[in-house]
Amino acid sequence: MKTLLCLFLPLLATTLTLAEGKKTPATPAGDGATIKKKSCPLCKLPGRAALFAGAARPCPTDCTKLCCKGTEVVFVVKGVTDAAGVRKITGALAGLEGVQIENVSHESGRAVLRHAPDKITRTQLREIIIGCGYQVTGEQAAFSLEGLTTEKLAVAVESAIRAAPGVTGIETVCHKSGRAIVVFDPVRTTPRKIAAAINATPCKVVIP
Repeated sequence: MKTLLCLFLPLLATTLTLAEGKKTPATPAGDGATIKKKSCPLCKLPGRAALFAGAARPCPTDCTKLCCKGTEVVFVVKGVTDAAGVRKITGALAGLEGVQIENVSHESGRAVLRHAPDKITRTQLREIIIGCGYQVTGEQAAFSLEGLTTEKLAVAVESAIRAAPGVTGIETVCHKSGRAIVVFDPVRTTPRKIAAAINATPCKVVIP
């Protein structure tokens, strides 16, 4: 018995050593771990996070170009399903005086432009996109809010926005990022009127 035990113990030790060597290493704390910890609703919208967050502009403070001085408009476009559709829209808009294309995406269904209102109007831009064979179902506006610190306040703000005439959808009201993103019918309302509805709550719209 002692002889068998002496033979068995080295084999058992070797087996345990090999098993430990095959263990899957722990995932290091890095990008993957950071992504999993995010809880902001904005981060749960694939392909839209950068669009909603806004692009950083490495411009000087006195920049007078469209990138800084132009008026932003975000059209909600229906029917663009691939890169060919994106190229069709960007081709129609490219080169127009007073227009800068920020982003056109078939994934998000958004066309983000900056324009000089004295050169070309929002209505004209909308008609150009429609002329490409697509529907423009509305516009999108993003608001930075002061005082939006709890889920309860987010619910109050969302209720106020939904009750405002002309609002057709809410992408998010996020108390973690302090942002509200709203889709509206520009014929029936304006971002100014939506901001007024938000300002009727304990939260206030921060004017950039």
